Amino acid sequence: MAYFKTTIEAGKTIEVYKSYTKSTGVKDRSGKEHITPEEMEKINQANAERNLRILINANFKEGDLFITLTYRKEDRQIPAEAKKSVKAFLDTLRLDYKKYGEDLKYINVTEYKNTAIHHHLILNDIGGLKVAKRIRQLWKYGRPDFKLLDDTGQYKDLAAYLIKETSKTFKEQDGGHMQRYSCSRNLIRPLPKMEIVRKASRWAADPKPIKGYYIDQDTIINKINPFTGREYQRYTMIQIDNDSGG
Repeated sequence: MAYFKTTIEAGKTIEVYKSYTKSTGVKDRSGKEHITPEEMEKINQANAERNLRILINANFKEGDLFITLTYRKEDRQIPAEAKKSVKAFLDTLRLDYKKYGEDLKYINVTEYKNTAIHHHLILNDIGGLKVAKRIRQLWKYGRPDFKLLDDTGQYKDLAAYLIKETSKTFKEQDGGHMQRYSCSRNLIRPLPKMEIVRKASRWAADPKPIKGYYIDQDTIINKINPFTGREYQRYTMIQIDNDSGG
């Protein structure tokens, strides 16, 4: 008996998913094929986090910017207006990047349910243009907050935070933003690669990394697929940096 192994390379990470088809693998008799709305919501949120994590990992790196754009109390806008404001801001910034021969890459998450409206942005940094200074000049409604992405290449915590931030807004779908996040069209979207592993009938519960990588232990999942009742495994491998200067 064989199993399927699907991998997605995203920047310094490789996401691994091992599974059986509906006709193979040992079926857990307790596995449920009827999912409650609450369980479905958790599954959808986990999938959203995974998709955003892959998108961030594949397109952004150490030194890129995580920015929060806020509005002064007297300048707060309704969601539809804020959507236009952040679009105008990004359109101008895109032109600034073009002047330096670079393309702007971004992911935008907007939150406004039970909180003051604000935007979270992930942007690529470029040489020549002082991006932070330019953003302060362009954003007239409040004071931007800046953080830099670290050197790990694994931004799962950031993805989880952003999906959690916008979950209430996404559920409402009240005309402000009809999706969890928006992004530039030039982002890399890694494609999964699938292979059939025939040399073993099942995988080890404690997976081993390939050469040059280590496994993020917090990402290892060994569970039962609620739709098929069969086992699956997920984990993420992260590239080991070899630039220690030896």
